[in-house]
This record gives sequence, C-alpha cells and structure tokens, in this order.
Amino acid sequence: MTIFGCSGRVPDQARALSVGAVLVSVLLSAGARAHAGERIGAEVGGAGASNGDVQPAWSSFRGPGGRGYAVPASPPLTWSVEEGTNVLWKAPVPTHGMSSPVVWGKRVLLTGADESGRQLYCFDADTGELLWRHHVDGVPGFPPGSDPPRVLEETGLAAATVTTDGRYVAAVFATGELVGVSMEGERIWGRHLGVPRNHYGHASSLMNHEGLLFVQLDQEDDSRLLALDMTSGDPLWQVERDAISWSSPVLVDNEGRMELILTSGSAVASYDPATGALLWRVECLGGEIAPSAAYTDGVVFVAGEGSTGSAIDVGSHAAEPTILWQWDRALPDAASPLGKDGFFIVPTAFGVVTCLDAKTGRVLWEEEFDRGFSSSPVAADGRVYLIDESGSAQVFALGPEFELLGRSQTGEMVYATPAVVGDRIYVRGLTHLFCVSPTS
Repeated sequence: MTIFGCSGRVPDQARALSVGAVLVSVLLSAGARAHAGERIGAEVGGAGASNGDVQPAWSSFRGPGGRGYAVPASPPLTWSVEEGTNVLWKAPVPTHGMSSPVVWGKRVLLTGADESGRQLYCFDADTGELLWRHHVDGVPGFPPGSDPPRVLEETGLAAATVTTDGRYVAAVFATGELVGVSMEGERIWGRHLGVPRNHYGHASSLMNHEGLLFVQLDQEDDSRLLALDMTSGDPLWQVERDAISWSSPVLVDNEGRMELILTSGSAVASYDPATGALLWRVECLGGEIAPSAAYTDGVVFVAGEGSTGSAIDVGSHAAEPTILWQWDRALPDAASPLGKDGFFIVPTAFGVVTCLDAKTGRVLWEEEFDRGFSSSPVAADGRVYLIDESGSAQVFALGPEFELLGRSQTGEMVYATPAVVGDRIYVRGLTHLFCVSPTS
C-alpha cells in the first residue's frame, strides 16, 4: 500500500461544478416516481416532523453530523439479551445488511439486501414491530433484471446507512440505486447513480443538512461528491474527487463554519456544504481507507490501517491547516475513530483501543480487548459505548484514564454502529435489531 507524504494546504484539485452534462445525463434522466411501500404493522402514527421541530433523533451514520455522539443521552451501562435485563425488545431483520440503524421520533430505519432485491425497513421504536418495508425496485435508469455487482460478503449490498430529516428518508445501495422515501414508506423519487466501481462494494453512508442530501461516491475512477435536493432528488452541485474510499462524510461546526469533511485513499478534504467549494485539503492518507474522520475542538484526526494517522489543526480559517502530530501504531481498519472533549478514541480490528490527547497526540491509555471492532465507538453522558464483532459491548469513561463501567453481551455478531437516543441504544446484530433501554 502506498503511504503518501503529508502536506498542508494544496491547490484546489477538486472543484464545485454547476449541474454539468455528466450529472444531467446520469441523474436528470431518472425522473421521480411515486411508489408505495408495503405496510406491515399498524398504521404509522404521525408524519415525520419538519426540521424545525424538536425530535429525538439519530439522523445519519454515527448520529447527527456523523460525529459519533449523542446529546443529551443516558443509556444503560449494562444489559443482557439472554436474561432480558435492560432489553426492551428484539426484532428479526428480514434481510441481511451491514448498514447501521437511524432513528427519528418513534421510527427506526435500516436497510437490507440480497440478490433478489433491496429493501428499506421501518420499525416501531417502542415495540420493535415492523411497520413497513419499501422495496427498492423500478428505480429509473436501473436496467431491469440486472445482476447485482459482486461484492465481499463482509460488505454486502446494503452497507451504506440511510439518512433522514424527519420528512424524508434517503437510502443508497451497492447497485447505485438511490431513493427518497416518505416517513410512511412511499417512494418520492429515485435515481440510478451507475453501479459504483469498487472491489469491496459501496459502503459510504448518506448525510443530509438544510435540505441537501450528500452522496460520497468514491470509486476506482470518476469519484465525486454529490449534493441533491432531499425533497426531489434533483442534483444541485457536484465536486470531482480523485481517489477511492469506503468512508462516510462528517459534518462539523468548525469554529462557526460548517464543513463537510471527507477522507479518501490519498487525502482528507473539507467542503462548504452549501456550495461544494473546497475549503482545505491535506494529503496524508494512503491505501484503502474505510474509517471516517474524527473531530474535536478544531482538530481533525484521520487514519487507516496501512496508512498513517494524522491530527490536523483546522481551527483557524485564516491560516493553512497544519499537522500537529502523527500516529502509526494501532490504527483502525473499518471502525471510525471518535473525537470528543479533547480526546480521540481509536479502535482497531485486532482489539486494541487507544485514547490520545487531541492537541499533543500523547497516549493517555491503551486497552486490549478479546475481539476486534468493526462497529464505531459512540459517546453519551461522558461514556463511550463500543461493541466488538462478537457482540460484546464495552462501556468505559471518556477521560484521560481507562475506567471500565460495564460489559454486556448482545448474543450475536455485531458489525453495525449503534444509534443512541435518550436512554436507549438501538443495536443491529447479524440477524436481529435490539433496543437496549432501562426496563426496571
């Protein structure tokens, strides 16, 4: 794997474009179409709230902005699926998928897919009842009867997590099918982006902000970042990118400026979410990058197994980004690092978790667990929740010293990242969806 040298700000190698011929031909020809979802359970009460309403929400992969923490939240420290302790419900997921749950109000959303089709599911957050399923078929531009692309079993066809703004849900699959669905499961629009050309399958999750839907379409060639209208699916702008990845966007308020931060196999770059304008770019990554960026207090941390971890000071908008420190031990493979309160928590595929000081890179503690991590860590109420591939959940204090607060067993393998809302944790296992909540 190639290790790229690190540098500060570089000339713009990506540019925001108006809707050009490529995007027009690929997307505008798709059109929009109403499509009813299959209603499974009782009538869904109440449509999704508008953006202005206060709703308990975990709206994207790793929560609001993809940052990996919930505020406010106070879920249990321990639970037992076998004994039923602090487990509100357990529901089977009809179809396999590696995507993570998303929550808005009383709805839990996730995807599944196999060779026979792609589906979007909505579960009742209080009971686990499957309220509806939406069949992702008949997407304009997708050739009928096409064979799905070959992907690794570890990735599958439904690795990307959905996003919702409380009115609409957007979902994308490794087939390149992208749909917008109402909170009642009815198709609003559909687009075919073309089958993503990557050897593991498409895994980048969706993000939305102020009516825009962001799609990180990094592939072997013609990589790009797309912004579409969340309501209609119409393209608004696109940015050319230059390297493949399997990571997802992160949206942060960086010292009063909103930034959409993306990693790839060569660099970490920041874009203006409103226009796609490149704000800064640092070439400091190499190889196959799946982890997303972490951010805390004006510092971005990016890393990937086989590359080098770098902490970048991006807090001054008037100055070029500078690399504060680098880290080349115990790097993440699939799981993304967590940035919170001046700490970076870095999980690995071989079970080692490291806590680094965000400003200095000093190792504050390092702990070795029995199994490795594909699920990313989530912070809530001064704690970190981290579930290994065997389904064992570790809860430890977010602080300069390691303090184990609880350990629980989910009962099946876990690759997805949990959603944390209030006093609940929604965990997708290999075959079931679990709701962890104080039950006594």
